Amino acid sequence: MTIPESDEKHTKKYWFELQVETVRELSDAIMDFLVSELHRGVIVHELESEDSSHPEKVLIKAYLTQEDIEAGTMSNIEVYFRELMELHSQYSPITWDTGHIVEEDWSQDWKKYFKPVKVGQGLVIKPSWETYVPEEHETVIEIDPGRAFGVGTHASTRLMIEAIENAASKGIVQDASIIDVGTGTGILAIVAARLGAREVMAIDIDQDAVDAARKNAHLNNCHQVVSVSNTPVWEVEGPFDIVLANLDMDTFLFLSREIATLVRPEGMLIASGIITGQDRRVADAFARRGLVLHSSTSDRLDPEWVCLEFHREKQ
Repeated sequence: MTIPESDEKHTKKYWFELQVETVRELSDAIMDFLVSELHRGVIVHELESEDSSHPEKVLIKAYLTQEDIEAGTMSNIEVYFRELMELHSQYSPITWDTGHIVEEDWSQDWKKYFKPVKVGQGLVIKPSWETYVPEEHETVIEIDPGRAFGVGTHASTRLMIEAIENAASKGIVQDASIIDVGTGTGILAIVAARLGAREVMAIDIDQDAVDAARKNAHLNNCHQVVSVSNTPVWEVEGPFDIVLANLDMDTFLFLSREIATLVRPEGMLIASGIITGQDRRVADAFARRGLVLHSSTSDRLDPEWVCLEFHREKQ
């Protein structure tokens, strides 16, 4: 696949638009994969159906550069789609197609789909460019995602925020030392800081995420509480009262020792990015590291996603 020849090719940057049609049940997994693979946002449309007996369909648009194509990224995406269809054969097939458009046709377009969203009991996550007048009981978190992942709309992020809010309602977050492993946009670290944490360390090995999280910490006036760095988790000196980790099963299994080491005696780990069926393997991995599974919560809107809360017993 190559970009067509044009007299304007030196002044305009072409992008390949990938359009993916799928059922709503698979849309979160696909969006998560595309954002992590491409390191840029996607656009999502709910498709109307005249037949209420059929599953709701979603159209996802993602954009690839010529460099992405040459690096084989599209091939990786197609392999993922096929594996996902095999894993979820009960749903209709995922369909996809590509075309090319110029940069100015879409580069800012995705922003109109990112609107203020209410999470938990009193939190509102809003993009920095949107105006929102909060109600008396609401706490507003401003996020500019840049090229990082995590704006409060994904089920795993939503579960993590609700778990932090629940811990805060019990007085656990207030004055606590917290680390957010794989911080992305910094949203979880910022929520923890706004809910009373004494200090929050936010780490991510992706420099785009570090830049976005640092910017968002300043945007929410909590940069004196939230420190952001690209320090690998195995180089962090703990322990912490609370460890936050919104990752994936493979990462949890690979880093279970390093993550568990960060949890102090009587401390807790809040973990998501896990789908039903993976939770037992993750729980077993942390059990071997001395962490006891305290609760497992499924998302109300997308119940395939779960959040696990672990405690370390007093030594």
